[in-house]
Amino acid sequence: MNITANAPAIQVMKAIRFEQPDYLPFWDDFWGDFPKKWSQYMGLPITTRPDDYYGRCVCEQLGNESLFPSLSGKILKTEGKYNIIDDGWGRIVRQDRNGYFSETVGRILENYSDIEKIIPESADLDSRFTGFSEKVQDEKKRGVYVLAKIGGLYCRGQFVRGEEDLLMDMMLEKNFCNDFFDLMADHLTQMALQTLERGNLWDTGLLVCDDMANSKMPNFSPDIFEEFLLPRYKKMLSIVRKAGCSHVFFHSDGNIGPLLDLLIEAGFEGFNPLEPSCGLDLIKLREKYGKKIVLFGGVCNTQILPRGNKKEIEAHVRPLIELGRDGGVVIGQASIGDDVEPEAYDYYMSLVKKYGNYQG
Repeated sequence: MNITANAPAIQVMKAIRFEQPDYLPFWDDFWGDFPKKWSQYMGLPITTRPDDYYGRCVCEQLGNESLFPSLSGKILKTEGKYNIIDDGWGRIVRQDRNGYFSETVGRILENYSDIEKIIPESADLDSRFTGFSEKVQDEKKRGVYVLAKIGGLYCRGQFVRGEEDLLMDMMLEKNFCNDFFDLMADHLTQMALQTLERGNLWDTGLLVCDDMANSKMPNFSPDIFEEFLLPRYKKMLSIVRKAGCSHVFFHSDGNIGPLLDLLIEAGFEGFNPLEPSCGLDLIKLREKYGKKIVLFGGVCNTQILPRGNKKEIEAHVRPLIELGRDGGVVIGQASIGDDVEPEAYDYYMSLVKKYGNYQG
């Protein structure tokens, strides 16, 4: 990777190796109108993004990993202000043309025997990666630590089956679930290998995004994870590592605390976003796991930042910055949305820049 010694990617690499970085790397995402509000507050052109301004350190890039990319986004018909769309995951969805969220109105996998209809299109289709290499190269030129991204077994599984049905299946239909998760694991493994190869991201690694928890607890018991997901994740991670993938990280919103030991057993070495409002405290996690895992996140985006109280923000953030002094931390949160004021976010970033300058 031809980047300067103080580039963000170098600092992330140092953190992952539990070395002291020159400065604390950060990883933030934004949604809604926050980028627009922020640029107006800062007096910058509307096209300026916060992560560009502060010098983003990490991003993830992915291809079209749907089961049927040739159908993905195909408008089947219109109903008033709605489009009826095939989303490529075996789902028919209804979406407001001016909206973001959609409603599922039909599935290919309505009955257990329908699994025979699911023959994913090849992971090596060039059409899955239109513009992918260009995006990766652009981020690399900026010195950003770029991760290959795929969805996870549960998250993508519920795309196909539906979350309520899949949860019931995991309790009652074990034979079906074994077949179904084998199918999903094979497809996602091939997508991971293609994404890593096409972006030449073997050294930076793979991010598996598998939202499987609410703010209180995982959506299923550790026993269910151990039965269905653990053996398949072990196999997936073994395959990508043998192919040359240096690092594998895991993302899930919510409280994944009860599953952490199993996820570590599966082979994941770092976790994001580790939300404190969900009971995941970086200081306590470091005390428990030491240098066994890299901590990505840790900043409260539901209570501390939205309140905008500078004393609270500093009291919350300073210990996390100190924790990162010895490596093993990339600070951030689940996301920054409209409930966070630009002034509060800018103050938070000023603390990261000031006290996270470990060479100063």
